Amino acid sequence: MLVKSLYITAPRELSLVEHDLPEPKAHEILYRTKACGICAWDSYQYCGVNVPRTLPYIIGHEGVGIVEKVGSEVRTLRSGDCISVLKGNNEMMCEYAVTTEAHVVKIDTPIKRWEDYVWEPTCCVVNMLEELKIQPGDHVVLVGAGYMGLITLQGLLRASQAGRITVFELRADRRQIAREFGAKEVYDPTDAEGLRIIEQIQSCGGADICIDFSASESGCLLADSMTSQNGKFAIASYHHSPIQFDVTRWHRKGLYVYNPSPYSNAHYLDMVPRTKELILRGAYQPEKLMTHTAYYKNELDLKHLFEISASKDEGYIKGTVLF
Repeated sequence: MLVKSLYITAPRELSLVEHDLPEPKAHEILYRTKACGICAWDSYQYCGVNVPRTLPYIIGHEGVGIVEKVGSEVRTLRSGDCISVLKGNNEMMCEYAVTTEAHVVKIDTPIKRWEDYVWEPTCCVVNMLEELKIQPGDHVVLVGAGYMGLITLQGLLRASQAGRITVFELRADRRQIAREFGAKEVYDPTDAEGLRIIEQIQSCGGADICIDFSASESGCLLADSMTSQNGKFAIASYHHSPIQFDVTRWHRKGLYVYNPSPYSNAHYLDMVPRTKELILRGAYQPEKLMTHTAYYKNELDLKHLFEISASKDEGYIKGTVLF
């Protein structure tokens, strides 16, 4: 089956390329794409950073669409079902895509905006909080309140046993969103008040759990510096350059260091149905953070969308390509 897909052909260059899509295997489904979220990883690849393979190549792993065809062993889905892909394969920014039955959830509610059902990043957050095993009353520090940080904040506030929650974020607009979500302690880590709170947390022995979602070396090291003895330090950002840590300090503090990527959990697929249930009950509302969209055939809008996904200008938090 010939389909058109978005390929990165050179740094900061996208093209629609036609290629052959194989038929779904026994446990797979073929779906018609209606939306595909832009991950920060996609933005970096668009800019030519951390390119995973030889150009040109397809991107996208946050698909949403309508089932067209199912494999012989698929039991929970049929043609016409609307689905969200919660574990993608990096080749989903296409008119049609193939994925595994266990990687998707069926959308049961009427759909007004397809971009509201980009749920794959939320599944990553659900997995991370599961891995951290937050205990009743834990003090959790979140460094970075971009899209993934704000999704994490929703989970901390509405679906965890965390006690005190402290958020550090450079951008004023994102700090305001964090407050609107219900966070009581939200600070700029560079101003006098933020620096005072950082020093206070450090001098009191640190927080039980510190989560880095800053996507920066300085933010990651800040989270590290505020983690308590025997505490948990989660490097949740996808960093794109080496960072040097004081591993001797980690040893002396008995620190638990987490890399909570989907690949760290052998039972990650258990998070797929759990994420859907948490979204349906309102613990997570990723649609509230969807700020920008573009249609895949509109070359100018698409170019602009990817540019601001990299620069984070114009109040950008999360973008989606519509099909």
